[in-house]
Amino acid sequence: MITIKKDDRYYVEKSHFSKKHHHCSSPQGNTRDSAFRALNLTNQPVSANTSVKVSYQFKQFDLANEYNPITSTFRPKKDGVYSIIATIGFSPNDQMLDYRTRIEIRVNGTTAIAIDNDFFGGNTPFVNAVSVSTIYNLEAGDRVEVFVQSSIAGTIVTSEDGSHFEAARFPSPTNN
Repeated sequence: MITIKKDDRYYVEKSHFSKKHHHCSSPQGNTRDSAFRALNLTNQPVSANTSVKVSYQFKQFDLANEYNPITSTFRPKKDGVYSIIATIGFSPNDQMLDYRTRIEIRVNGTTAIAIDNDFFGGNTPFVNAVSVSTIYNLEAGDRVEVFVQSSIAGTIVTSEDGSHFEAARFPSPTNN
């Protein structure tokens, strides 16, 4: 339930949600839920200065069956605005070197957003978490993938739930 203030009076607006059909009732009409979250559960090598597609092979959930864990690709079934987040845990092969790690979200093969993370302070046993997020207007069938690159060789590691990829659609009218 949502409480709305109007003309110094409060109104309670009921929200209807059907888990069976994954639809919400709203003033704009029905919306279809779209959200997934996937994890990388196996260490993945990254060669120096090479763009590598990140493998997120374990699907925690997928409300609309839009994520393919075999190809680590998200393809929305509906147009809409989506929140997209990708994170990796990166461990360099040589912990004595300073390095740069870049993670990017690509839509249809083109970089939508990328973040570079510089790591200084060699000889530390910590995993470097590198994360990128965006709010992006996707069209039905767009191909959303995650790529990583590092200035030195290393491994995408699975420790501490450090590598995950997820997206969720903001409520939108069904006629778009």
